[in-house]
Amino acid sequence: MTTTDPCRHRQCMAPTLSGLLVLVLAGASAALAHAADDLFDLPLEDLLQVEIRSAGKRDEEIRDIPASVTILTREEIQRYGWVTFEELLSNVPGFFLLDTIDERLIGSRGTVGGGVQLLVNGVPQHQTRQKALTIPEIAQMNIPVESIDRIEVIRGPMSVIYGNNAFLGVINVVTNEIGRNGPRFSASYGSRDSGRLFGRLGTETDQGFIVLNAGGYRTDGLDADYADMMGPDQLAALVPGMHTSLDGDVPQRDLSLDLSAGWGEWTADLRYTQKDYGVYLFTPSFQDGNQAHLTTWHAALGWEHVITENLGVRASAVVSEERVELSDFDFISPVIDGDQTMHYRRWDLELDFVWDPRPNLNLLAGYRFRQVEDITNMAAVPPLVDQINRVGNFATNDLFTELAWTPIDRLRLVGGVRLSRLPSSYSYTSDNFLTGIRTAEDIAVDDRNLLTGRVAALWSLDSHQVVKLIWGTAAQDNDQIQFPEPERIATTELIYVQTRPTWTLSASLFRNQTSNIVRTIQRVNPSTGDYQAVDDNSGEWTTNGLELIGELRPLPALNLSASATWQHTEDRETGIDPGYSPALLVKLKADYTHGPLSYAAYAHFVSGMDTDWNFVDGPTPGVTERIGERVDPYWNLGANLRYRRPGSGFYADLNASNLLDSEIRYPARELADFERGLIGPGRVVTVTLGWAF
Repeated sequence: MTTTDPCRHRQCMAPTLSGLLVLVLAGASAALAHAADDLFDLPLEDLLQVEIRSAGKRDEEIRDIPASVTILTREEIQRYGWVTFEELLSNVPGFFLLDTIDERLIGSRGTVGGGVQLLVNGVPQHQTRQKALTIPEIAQMNIPVESIDRIEVIRGPMSVIYGNNAFLGVINVVTNEIGRNGPRFSASYGSRDSGRLFGRLGTETDQGFIVLNAGGYRTDGLDADYADMMGPDQLAALVPGMHTSLDGDVPQRDLSLDLSAGWGEWTADLRYTQKDYGVYLFTPSFQDGNQAHLTTWHAALGWEHVITENLGVRASAVVSEERVELSDFDFISPVIDGDQTMHYRRWDLELDFVWDPRPNLNLLAGYRFRQVEDITNMAAVPPLVDQINRVGNFATNDLFTELAWTPIDRLRLVGGVRLSRLPSSYSYTSDNFLTGIRTAEDIAVDDRNLLTGRVAALWSLDSHQVVKLIWGTAAQDNDQIQFPEPERIATTELIYVQTRPTWTLSASLFRNQTSNIVRTIQRVNPSTGDYQAVDDNSGEWTTNGLELIGELRPLPALNLSASATWQHTEDRETGIDPGYSPALLVKLKADYTHGPLSYAAYAHFVSGMDTDWNFVDGPTPGVTERIGERVDPYWNLGANLRYRRPGSGFYADLNASNLLDSEIRYPARELADFERGLIGPGRVVTVTLGWAF
């Protein structure tokens, strides 16, 4: 029973006229020019000199990166006590999450779902877009917060560096800095029978390092009553015997294992995640609910060698596999039973050269080969579906380069281009066992040469101020086999950053022009029980936005930060306003440390959202209506109290998310099509005890 997001690109832009401003920069870097043990101790004006590699596959200071950058450190994560990776991302400037029970979709700068490339220790994770599959983005959320040493968020198109699917930016999660953050163990217990266990072992020597992170998380999930989420017609259509609430139907159990090692010029990373969770499919359940089992593993090997003082080479190989299994379907009727399995594997081989022929001239050049194979989508839910869809193995070849030139001390120019050679066609087969019909076709790719690029000019007004003017393009695969051409985006952005010893400010104006947008809706017709679908890839949107970010440290022990993002999108093709597009996002944080105690409060605001349009089976023939009501804006306020006595390894946290127990509603989606909106989690209180070595 394959389903896809009603609109995989939701323009959710939103500029704001309020807030303090810039990078929540408290990041760490082993190559930091300042020999400080903790970026939390650095004057804020020094943070522009922090070096990271994820933005351009070479060590660069933040002031030289042609993008808007946010860094979160281990120290900041500890102070705020976030329990899950989803909660952490919800408090990153410009981001919001959309919960559909079976999915957690990341929204940023005009798009919800798909557009951000996730890296773990620089290794690209399994992509969330694949032909003929609807791989859940929730797989990327399975990262224990306790394992995170640093997060680097680079906003803006990054296809030149990382290829397709780095549409709106990159998130690099660093989990292997054992030299900065040593072994530790912790246990948590909270509301809704939630809890987590985490352990970290590792060591660092002059020759290398090894780190093992292992974590588990569980929760009973949501518990809202259907009567509070469904419209009158939906409630009237329910069958006797169906559950009256979500309570007990959508539990979640996570497991994550992450091994990273380095020795001399070699690095190796192994990562395995498993997530078992309940999903909602069209109607309430009769018995135990619908269960999903999601497993992902990655194996990566890297080699880096200095050929000469000015020339270096890096080689890497990555193989990953993802499998989604939905079993014991329990919806529409108590006699329905079945399952669905989706699976695919990907191989990456990449070779990069970094050449600095002159102090003011830097060149990156590389080649990547990617093979995607064993793409299978099998659904057997008699009498509705009994079908296997397959896509033949295919490969892409990428050549890319980026040149950075500093003609004068204060001016840096950056230009890059990537040529992706797509397959000539996609081989697709479908076996429908209910009808006995087999479909086999080759879907031709009209334009096999996919070109993306970016150019930027960065002007240092002085040691405290930088202005960045950036233009870039990116592409993103879609999951519909009949639309072989990727979706595209072109972004223009103007960034101003100012840093001082006790404060930083940043302002960003951006404009996104998105095309080839795919909309696909599949629903069950309640009168016939048949599936209906509409597919289209002619969507074109223009998004304009303003982002303001700031941080203030009035006292050494007091940190204040705020961000606001205003965003607005117009649908140039249809004139219909896109759904899932909050106009305003606001993030606030404050923390104070006194002796062994630290006090932290944080909040994020998401303005109201409309749903997508029902293009398939609206209640009035010929009339297009939205699939649900507009949901109200909400504030989510959290707080954390942390105890850690200097010199002692023991620490304790008391964390409360949604402290005010505000009602949070997520707009109706394709499967969780609650007309009034899905009610999210209420107040969750969590106690954590741990020991750091």
